[in-house]
Amino acid sequence: MKKIIIFISMFMMILASCAGKNKKEDVSVNFKMVSMAEGIEIAKKNPDAIIVDVRREDEYKAGHIPGAVLLTMETITEETAAKVLPDKNQMILIYCRSGRRSKIAAKSLLDLGYTNLIEFGGILDYKGNLEK
Repeated sequence: MKKIIIFISMFMMILASCAGKNKKEDVSVNFKMVSMAEGIEIAKKNPDAIIVDVRREDEYKAGHIPGAVLLTMETITEETAAKVLPDKNQMILIYCRSGRRSKIAAKSLLDLGYTNLIEFGGILDYKGNLEK
């Protein structure tokens, strides 16, 4: 009888620990998201900020926001980011074509320890002249 009670107790503990692992965690976004217009204004007011285009190289070469640097979303690693963004505390404004890749890139940079990230959507919403 003792063995059955011990077995049931252990089984209940295992079930309880597994149930906790299946809970969805509340993962909050830790970078700021603003509109394209707001992002451009922030960049104008903060001349030390860096604007990062995370599209593919061919998209960047076809036209990008003036002064933007390229850091392709698919190639973000500790090493590639450090080459383009050596200061992890610098204000970094991130955009792509529509806003999807820039959110992924912002999360990747956040995971690498960058602290001052602003995602401002896609170049489709940009109203100014493009640099080539």
